[in-house]
Amino acid sequence: MSECNASSLEPQDASSLRPKAREALAAARAVFLEVGYDGASMDAIARVGALSKATLYAHFSNKAALFEELIRVECRAVNANLYVPDPKSANVSKELRKVAANYRGIFADREGLDIFRILIPVAPRFPRLAQVFNDEGPGAAIHQIAGYLRALSDAGRLRIPDPELAAHQFLALVTEDIKLSGALGFPSPSGRAADRLIESGIAMFLGFYKA
Repeated sequence: MSECNASSLEPQDASSLRPKAREALAAARAVFLEVGYDGASMDAIARVGALSKATLYAHFSNKAALFEELIRVECRAVNANLYVPDPKSANVSKELRKVAANYRGIFADREGLDIFRILIPVAPRFPRLAQVFNDEGPGAAIHQIAGYLRALSDAGRLRIPDPELAAHQFLALVTEDIKLSGALGFPSPSGRAADRLIESGIAMFLGFYKA
């Protein structure tokens, strides 16, 4: 494995980490993407990042700890770009349409799903890593949408007994067709078919939860 410029692969949400830790994460990302979790080693990560093993281990005790931090950084970078719907907006359909387009863009982004693809094969053996991914990624996103729906329900604009459940349902309605294709790296459904799915999904959702 050849040495690479780790700074070019630096995760977007690693600004709070020390410089050497950021370099280690960038190198780890490159190695994990090339050979997967099982094929990666701390030696290879140190070599790619042009770091001494002592420096690498000073920041991360082992490969699992390094991958866990990478999961956190990647998930938070994705979540930082999520559209935050405005519960004060008069047009709920428009806000939900923006949320749907935003999430579909994430599933269509090959780079945004890279860590997810690396995690899936090893998740059964490393439940903690899977839990971190769920909490920092999808779980945090669902919580944000649920907060918006809860605000609408509290204002009497919709009738939603369980906002968390409703958030799951909404995303399933507007993104289900793109999840598998995104995970497998297939071309993402778009255009008129995607627009029809989004519009019908929003209509079904609002019809079910109307006040």
